[in-house]
Amino acid sequence: MAVLRAAVIGLRMGHAQALAAIPEVELAAVCDVDAERGRQVAQELGVEQHCTDYRALVEADGVDIVTVASPDNFHCAMTCELLASGKHVLCEKPMAPTLAESRQMALAARQAGRKLMIGQSYRFDSRYRALHDLVGSGEIGELYYVEADYWNNLQGVGGVGNWRNDPRIRHPYVGGCHAMDLLRWIAGEPVVEVMAYANHRAFLEQPTDDFILGNARFASGLLGRAIVSSGCQRPFRTSLNVYGTQGSIEDWQLSHHKGEDFGPISMPTGAPTPILAEQRAFVESVLEDTQPEVSAEDGYGTMAACFAVIESAQTGLPVPVNEAI
Repeated sequence: MAVLRAAVIGLRMGHAQALAAIPEVELAAVCDVDAERGRQVAQELGVEQHCTDYRALVEADGVDIVTVASPDNFHCAMTCELLASGKHVLCEKPMAPTLAESRQMALAARQAGRKLMIGQSYRFDSRYRALHDLVGSGEIGELYYVEADYWNNLQGVGGVGNWRNDPRIRHPYVGGCHAMDLLRWIAGEPVVEVMAYANHRAFLEQPTDDFILGNARFASGLLGRAIVSSGCQRPFRTSLNVYGTQGSIEDWQLSHHKGEDFGPISMPTGAPTPILAEQRAFVESVLEDTQPEVSAEDGYGTMAACFAVIESAQTGLPVPVNEAI
């Protein structure tokens, strides 16, 4: 029996379809600036209300949870207005185009007493969860180095109005914040300092650096590296490798003692898609009144580290990171 009424803003990522598949949820409304897309998704999913202006959802009675999957520059205003109206919100990553807006969103959730979860979908990918669980079990000992890469090519895929390549809306490292978020999630501790380097040689039509290498130092002394590329000439790819005192995991392969014990890590079968798993986790946090798995504070921590990387790449100096709001 459905106990939560949900709405989705932005219909290009599959959030509406995921919510419609959760028994405890009734998908009550969908919103997209493309009226025809909204009509089609509403018809497909049997949703009565579809609109092009998100404010209709802010004002709507009887809507409990809203997913914000709009372009980044709308995240802050939409999220804060929805929270203030009493809705719980799942906001797609990245949290916002600026650190100040990210902080504003987290504070808005506190003030409203509502849940705000940030949609870091890689944390809900069964492959990364298997790796995370293996590290958490102590299988490879104490971590001393973690690395994540986010290889993408945004040439020709800038979105409506080329917003993905507009530096006022999205810096490539913020768009590729999956890499830094994976490091923080695996480490389980805050980043305290970064040192970064960048260049701009592959995607010249984009006005910002298109390759950024961010080095991170965590509170315990654990080191990390998170690379983001937005103009690489290769297929899209992300990776996560971890190195511990008793073993290593590289390209989903686990090795111990000079590689003598080597083989693929065990992967779950029949796992839900990351978006569905993410939505289920959000729904559970609302129903059970628990902290979302990727809380507003956690999301802000990733943004603080990312913006520190951007500053370091620009200044050539190490930058301290304060993840506290």
